[in-house]
Amino acid sequence: MKLRRVVLGLSITAALLTGSVPATAAAPARLSVSGANVVDPAGNPIVLRGYNWGHWGTVQPKDPGDHVAAGANSVRIPLRWWGEWKDNVDSYDDDPDNASHIKDEHLTLLTKTIEQASAAGLWITLFVDSDYGQGANGSRENFWTKPEKRQEFKEVWQFLVRKFKNTPYMGAFEILPEPKPINQTDEAVRKFYEEMTLAIREIDRRTPVVVGPNDNYSCSKLEESYTSIDPKIIYTCNYFIFEYPLNRIQRITDFRRDYNVPMWINQVGIEGCDTDDVALGKANTVLDAFKTNAIGWAWWTYRLNGTNECTHGIYHLDPTTPTGWKLKKNWRNLVNGYLAA
Repeated sequence: MKLRRVVLGLSITAALLTGSVPATAAAPARLSVSGANVVDPAGNPIVLRGYNWGHWGTVQPKDPGDHVAAGANSVRIPLRWWGEWKDNVDSYDDDPDNASHIKDEHLTLLTKTIEQASAAGLWITLFVDSDYGQGANGSRENFWTKPEKRQEFKEVWQFLVRKFKNTPYMGAFEILPEPKPINQTDEAVRKFYEEMTLAIREIDRRTPVVVGPNDNYSCSKLEESYTSIDPKIIYTCNYFIFEYPLNRIQRITDFRRDYNVPMWINQVGIEGCDTDDVALGKANTVLDAFKTNAIGWAWWTYRLNGTNECTHGIYHLDPTTPTGWKLKKNWRNLVNGYLAA
């Protein structure tokens, strides 16, 4: 299977390589891919470590500087489009005259958030989440059954790439997290990513693209996600921590070695109160394994748009505090301790 995909993608890969655009004053430096490594603009391997700004509209002005001070070199930023979330989170705009298909106020907030990260020198992974599109909760109306929505999603990405392709520190475009379309094969999911990758490459041949496996980014399906459609692909899978903390490390390192491609974990996290020593211990075990194996990661998540201190989040909402936020100090200390290279 791997050989077949390599042969099919060889001519496309060669075209992309020869058509790459050099970095100039008008085109800021970019990350790239060299074998199993993500490399910085100087060609040196870089292990991306940072936080998810995963909950819409929660970023505070001090956050980028705090991340950099702790040693982070990257951040993962969402746009949520065509889905079911809390009020005022969905960015989908059904106005046929809006070519971006994104609500203006959401685009303004996304731009501000990206500018905050860029100004701090954090490499940004921009992802577009779509509950409906990915087939979450068994949705039968998704990007595989609704071709008109698939086309709109492609147009969303092409708009975003045009808008941000010259933004400093735009690190990667993560097409769609956690696909799980009902009754669709792993191959169908891979072909979706290939189609979207080529749509992005019509506009930007420099910025890496992030793809992952079917079944909610399952690490057990990494091989099925492999594609040779483009030479600058970073692979990902989810690493929420449950009973057996290290049960996916070998799959990740084997895939990276066997296919000679970079791996980066888009979401690693575990629920737990600030005094939950068991959860803290599991998280420490996983982050230590990532460090030992040079696996990049983004912690889920930095600020939680909720008041439950015993779920995910370094900060959670607390109206009794002066800032409206309460810090889980043990979790911040643990995660920050693994951010520095």
